[in-house]
Amino acid sequence: MQVKDPATVKRWRKHRRLTQRELAFLCRCSQNAISLVENGGMSTLSEDLALEIAYRLDVPWEDLFVAREHSGVRRAAHGAHATRTLPEAVGM
Repeated sequence: MQVKDPATVKRWRKHRRLTQRELAFLCRCSQNAISLVENGGMSTLSEDLALEIAYRLDVPWEDLFVAREHSGVRRAAHGAHATRTLPEAVGM
């Protein structure tokens, strides 16, 4: 995902009275990552991190981030087994 406006992320963090370090802890990332997001130094970030930041700031993710075009690779659903084979793949 891409950050729409880095300053908006910072404003929401401050509005929620969180430090970068506190937000980073809640999002399970580094304080440096939050700093880069807020200062425009991270042009793209993972969907997971973007959604976590939006969740912790209690802001719709669409207000903070823009989804990138997919590269054609589909992610497995949460909890899906990566080793499961499709019937057509094994000749069934």
